[in-house]
Amino acid sequence: MSQPFIFIEHHSKNPFFNLAAESYLLHEFDENIIFLYVNEPAVVVGKHQNAFEECQVEYCKENGIHVARRLSGGGTVFHGPGNLNFCFIKNGTDASKLIDFKKHLEPVIQFLHSIGIPAKYSGRNDILVDGYKISGNAEHVYSKKKRVIHHGTLLYDADLDSLRSSIAPKDHITFETHAVKSVRSKVKNITAFLKQPFDFKSFNDQLRRFLSAHYAANTYKLNTVDLDAINALIDTKFGTWDWNLGYSPKFTSIVNLPDQDSLKLTVQKGIITSASSASQQDSITSMLIGKPFTKEKFALAGFDVVI
Repeated sequence: MSQPFIFIEHHSKNPFFNLAAESYLLHEFDENIIFLYVNEPAVVVGKHQNAFEECQVEYCKENGIHVARRLSGGGTVFHGPGNLNFCFIKNGTDASKLIDFKKHLEPVIQFLHSIGIPAKYSGRNDILVDGYKISGNAEHVYSKKKRVIHHGTLLYDADLDSLRSSIAPKDHITFETHAVKSVRSKVKNITAFLKQPFDFKSFNDQLRRFLSAHYAANTYKLNTVDLDAINALIDTKFGTWDWNLGYSPKFTSIVNLPDQDSLKLTVQKGIITSASSASQQDSITSMLIGKPFTKEKFALAGFDVVI
């Protein structure tokens, strides 16, 4: 007999809370889990990505877009109003066989078919419609308890302009790194494929009902013990600069300056460990060493650099 599922009932839109909640539910619970949530605008990078390379950090900061890091690998995704995030956490018997994107996405694709969307699974672990990506996905295995988390996005009526601007390539900075790089894809909202679009809340409610019935899931409301544990994870990991930006793998960067000069930097854990320039005095570039790779620290050393 298959193990029962529980449907997590909570409605936070804080991306740091929801990513911390996923980690908590994976590591501390024993049940199979379904968790749907909508975040405030956020760029969410994969665990092994260079956040400085993957997103326009300053654009995000100026436009109220969070930069967050999840516990799974893979590429960068955009969260925000009009984008529904789904998370499945499942138990298995063999940790080496838990990664199975196609299987875990089957009920989501079935739901999309039920509302008239001809969705298909892609070998890149995406869901496509007519060649356009409407869903990006990632998985992570917790081997100790033989549990896997599968989480993904569903672009229903998301702000695609903000998505493109927040992850646009940086023309003035080059990166050399072993970090995982995102594969850029053509994206569209699901509403573009509906003959009669309905509002986002209705889409959310329909998916919730479909998955609850599919897995015969019982509702579970996070209690004060759960919330305290999740908030502790935000304070110590998921809400910190050290995790979201500083966890980026070591990289070397060439920063092109407005006066045709350039800086060559080595950055480890988000901190500049070496800096040099053909025309700048060592006393100036040395002001960057030991400082975070941020616009503010460049400005203090006299450099106008947008990160």
